[in-house]
Amino acid sequence: MHPLLTFASGLLAGIVGVRLLNKTAAPAAARLEGLGGKARQGLGQAQAGLREATISGLAAIEKSSAGLRARLTPTMVSAVAETEAAPVKAPAKPRRPRKAPAKATKPPATPEGGSES
Repeated sequence: MHPLLTFASGLLAGIVGVRLLNKTAAPAAARLEGLGGKARQGLGQAQAGLREATISGLAAIEKSSAGLRARLTPTMVSAVAETEAAPVKAPAKPRRPRKAPAKATKPPATPEGGSES
């Protein structure tokens, strides 16, 4: 009979434990949902901030490239205008080939003894 009492008390303790968990689980789930909502809100704010930073960076790049394009375009237009306005030159005369350089003469070799006399 003793094992039957142990089994029954374990069964009752399990039922009571499950009911307590069900009662406390609902607020815990609500807290988790609240934390999830806060996390989603934080991620949304971070995404919006990143999007704004990207847009401003791309706008700065676009502005600087437009400035460089404006600087380079007048020089390109003026260079094209100069080549169109320049008179056509007659072809240059062909040049004569260069003369071969004079060969340098070597001084006479000294004997290995080292004295010149």
